[in-house]
Amino acid sequence: MCTLVVLHQAISGVPLLVAANRDEFYDRRAEAPALRQTPGGVTVVAPRDARGGGTWFGVNASGLCAAVTNVAGAAPGPSRRSRGLLVLDALEAGSAREAAELALAAAPGTYNPFNLFVGDAREAWAVTCSVAPRRLRLDPGAHVIGNVALDAEPSAKVARLRAQAARVASRAPDEALEGLAELCRGHCDADPLAGACVHTERYGTRSSALLALADGESGETVLHFADGAPCTNEYGVFTPLLQELARGSRRVEGESVARKIS
Repeated sequence: MCTLVVLHQAISGVPLLVAANRDEFYDRRAEAPALRQTPGGVTVVAPRDARGGGTWFGVNASGLCAAVTNVAGAAPGPSRRSRGLLVLDALEAGSAREAAELALAAAPGTYNPFNLFVGDAREAWAVTCSVAPRRLRLDPGAHVIGNVALDAEPSAKVARLRAQAARVASRAPDEALEGLAELCRGHCDADPLAGACVHTERYGTRSSALLALADGESGETVLHFADGAPCTNEYGVFTPLLQELARGSRRVEGESVARKIS
């Protein structure tokens, strides 16, 4: 039940804001964002799924962000390639358009059903795949990607969060990131799975990431990450990793740099 919130070309000076809540079983171990290598040897900033070896969210030195959600349906085929590796493959591209084209070329049946988001300062795309991948260009504005195929009727949860995201998009640039954090912390008392922040006995929101991609003139690109449900865990500032990525850092694979938000 992962949730992605995207504000694309909606706020002046910040062409892309992304919030990513990852929902997973509590016993599935993951690692915080760090400098990592894609299969093709490209350095990126991303957390890591310790079981599958991939990631659900990441950014490369070109300012390309990629993130994935599962699409609910039949039981996943265990022999298929991890959807987290799809994100790493996308981050080897130089632009959102190129990343979407690469995902669209994936052979049917390679992955279990997914929604892949790719965006940069210029464009934002989504590739949805239940049987064969289909590409959608995202218009400027607020978008929410959940666990339903993007060309299907949105769930009540997605529709509600999209309305909240549109209100965040009307805020000033320096308030929008906190607005997305507030959205990511939100619960639904009537249904624990219907909020952005999910809590059940064995499954729930394991982490939350916030990315604000600046246009290069109005400020710096920032990355915040909460290791655990954001309603009870502080967001740490992982922006130094992006700065090292931009400098072509030689830091050891998997080493992280972070501090708590004061």
